[in-house]
Amino acid sequence: MAERCKLCSNLVIDEDEPRGTGLHGAPYVSYLEKSHKNGCRFCGYLLQIQHLFGTFVRWNFIGESYSGYCDRPTFESLKISNPTCPTSRGQRILVRPFQVWHKSLEIYREHSGLPSPFGTPIAVGERADSASTWAFLQDCLTWCATHASCAREGPLRLPTRLLHLKASAGTASLVETKPGDAMPYVALSHCWGGDLPVKLTTANYKSFQRGLPRGSLPNTFQDAATVTLRFGIAHIWIDALCIIQDDPSDWVKEAAQMADVYSHAHFTISAASSKDGSISFLTRQRTMPLVLGLEDDTGLGSPPEQLLARKRLETGIHSYGKAFDATLDPTDLRGWIMQEKVLSRRTMIFSSEEVQWECRNARVCECSGVTSWASDTDRQMHGRATQEPRMASHGPASLETWRSSPEQRHESWYTLVSDYTLRSLTKETDKLVAFSGMASKFSSCDGSAYYAGIWESSLPAGLCWYVYQHHRVQTLLPQSYIAPSFSWASVKGNVDTLPAASGDPTRAAHDLSVTVALATADPHGTVHSGSITLTGVLVAGEMRYNASWAGVRVNRKLGNAGAYTVSFKGAVESMSNQESPQFYHDCELIPRGGADANGEATAARSVEASPTSWGPSTVYLLPLCAARSTASGSGGMYGLVLGRRSGGGSFERLGLFPFGFDFGGLQGSVDTSAHQERIRGFFAAGTPQVVVIE
Repeated sequence: MAERCKLCSNLVIDEDEPRGTGLHGAPYVSYLEKSHKNGCRFCGYLLQIQHLFGTFVRWNFIGESYSGYCDRPTFESLKISNPTCPTSRGQRILVRPFQVWHKSLEIYREHSGLPSPFGTPIAVGERADSASTWAFLQDCLTWCATHASCAREGPLRLPTRLLHLKASAGTASLVETKPGDAMPYVALSHCWGGDLPVKLTTANYKSFQRGLPRGSLPNTFQDAATVTLRFGIAHIWIDALCIIQDDPSDWVKEAAQMADVYSHAHFTISAASSKDGSISFLTRQRTMPLVLGLEDDTGLGSPPEQLLARKRLETGIHSYGKAFDATLDPTDLRGWIMQEKVLSRRTMIFSSEEVQWECRNARVCECSGVTSWASDTDRQMHGRATQEPRMASHGPASLETWRSSPEQRHESWYTLVSDYTLRSLTKETDKLVAFSGMASKFSSCDGSAYYAGIWESSLPAGLCWYVYQHHRVQTLLPQSYIAPSFSWASVKGNVDTLPAASGDPTRAAHDLSVTVALATADPHGTVHSGSITLTGVLVAGEMRYNASWAGVRVNRKLGNAGAYTVSFKGAVESMSNQESPQFYHDCELIPRGGADANGEATAARSVEASPTSWGPSTVYLLPLCAARSTASGSGGMYGLVLGRRSGGGSFERLGLFPFGFDFGGLQGSVDTSAHQERIRGFFAAGTPQVVVIE
């Protein structure tokens, strides 16, 4: 065995080295260069892999905002560690730029079963239609058949229409299902990417029934048919080919049945890497590993074998979340696909560089093999307790969480809301209907009334949402009416909720009643109007906007600097400007004259911000829900900032206002008598009354 380098230890992981820990800190590139010149070929291997990292964006979080900058393809130091995602077949080396968590490389070697300090690799084929991929998926299906939680719930409910695939004839024909039919089917989840050249309409309905050559379908659909037939199933549901696209009534009826379509499918195919129907996900060429050199370090005198390096995959179950868009597949950016992922019992995800699998019991991938949730390896793969990645997966396992306690159920719901509101929709008016399948399924677990995205069982805490500042969000108010202002669906921003408020039973507002006027027969779909009526203390205040102020800005539009500030009359007169709490506005706001009871100007929602500074405008604080910081135990309140609507009889929501906390942000840090005094001051300055928010 070769003498180990004191800098890189010849990239050997000792058996007693704890997983996930660094081997030798963060060696600088200059040290690696010197070591390589002195004869260490392993340090030379580390120098070779620099270009594999590529250029990427790193995000700096500063207070309530963050900014992005590009790192260069080179790096100054490396972190060499045991893998954060080891496999059941052995360990690998992970290398990443120091203090950069979302970019890493695997170093491993190919061999024929001989002992190796680099572990046994699990190869990923050059394309998704490789033999190894088909074998992986068959293993997943066989394994999933043993999961009780993945079994279909209740009798099979077929979609209205399916495509019948005839392998011998190479055709796909539209069939209308009827009571008593019981054939298994597959569902496709995909990005439209604009208009499709082939879709079902009233004009071509008969020709679809007679049958189409599969070769005439878009490439994504052809691939889906190939996968379906590969696993012995003859029927598939594809939205574009099974819903009459120019018949609004058919579209509304079928959209309301999405929960059944995906939850009753034998499995769902996610064309995750295809941005539109023209792109094949089966024949996509994957990135092959970099050959670093030939090695024989087994000590057994075996022939030298290749030492390889490949990018640590970042998509799907390896994704680092919404802060790093480079880790997302096209399907992760689309609103409609969110519920298709959650409602499916099992999903084959054809991601950019591998195929992944999700079901209600597991999330696994080609590069790591099939590993049970209950195993030690799974906990090491995800770096957390076994149940946590299931709850956070936003996949089929979310439904298991909905059957747990009300607190966990609603926390899971609003986690999904946060993910969903970061995604885009071609038609903004689809905001509620594209989420209705999940609402329908959630309703079967929760049983409470649903009001345009808000559950009666979560009130008033369910109103404590705020718009999160994210670089992908630009316009924050829809051009069309989507939902009443108390609902997160009324804005286009990425919405987060306050977990500290969601589980606290103490209520400042009470006697709540909600009404919505549905636009269709779907109780979880689009609405014409809605209002919430509650009894609470209303505190008058003033809002100003100054284009030169620094503060919370949820809209990152170029040129929209400045901030909105709110002060409340007579509430806490001793509060200095530095202590003023942050106001988290829902969207751009403008002054509107003559709206309050005295004819004074108030603030109102707007698609575009006023280009100039303005104020004062009368607004109102409605203390809503008591909360306690989960981090520090500090107490406080959350309230809604309201503006009077034209006519003065009702209000619209303008944003969220935390008070009584340490005023550095949404989370409190110190529970002091001064904070409680401020809370009492707000209530003393207000007037109890019935408030209607539309």
